[in-house]
Amino acid sequence: MRLSGFTIRSAARRLGVVIASAALLTTAFNATAGADQQALAAINLRTPFDCGQTWNANTRTNHNPQLSVDFQRSSANNQRVRSSASGTVTTVRDLGNTSYGKYIIVSHGSGITTLYAHLNSFNVSVGQSVSTGTVIGRVGSTGGSTGPHLHYEQRTNGTPVRVVLNGVSVRYYGNTSITSSTGC
Repeated sequence: MRLSGFTIRSAARRLGVVIASAALLTTAFNATAGADQQALAAINLRTPFDCGQTWNANTRTNHNPQLSVDFQRSSANNQRVRSSASGTVTTVRDLGNTSYGKYIIVSHGSGITTLYAHLNSFNVSVGQSVSTGTVIGRVGSTGGSTGPHLHYEQRTNGTPVRVVLNGVSVRYYGNTSITSSTGC
């Protein structure tokens, strides 16, 4: 096989374009991720439970979606679930015995939403404005749940992101003990 100097230079230019494109995409992705984290920090999402309650925040690699958190504790069933920040309720839905079961989504603006799933009951309706700490539902074991707990997600533009509560990142992957300061 014979390669001319032109072919080698042409291939090198193409490779340079590919590398430069990859670098631009990486920079854009990192800038977007940084902007997402800044938007989350600006909202200061709070723990979705009554003041002083301690919950285990469980994260695991086989969770779906992977960046969600399951809040667990003894006597979890029927505990109040509070909105992590002010916003507007966009979804109140019951999927029956599948998936999230009874769940709520609250929009906090700038593409930030929170999802609360496996609820026992709802205290809000679609279109309702809520404040930080508004009781939106009660912990249950609906949908694909195997016991009472709160499945919780923070999303940016519909994509789950790592959960940050009270300005502190939840530990991935394992358990974190969190005491709620919402409404204190």
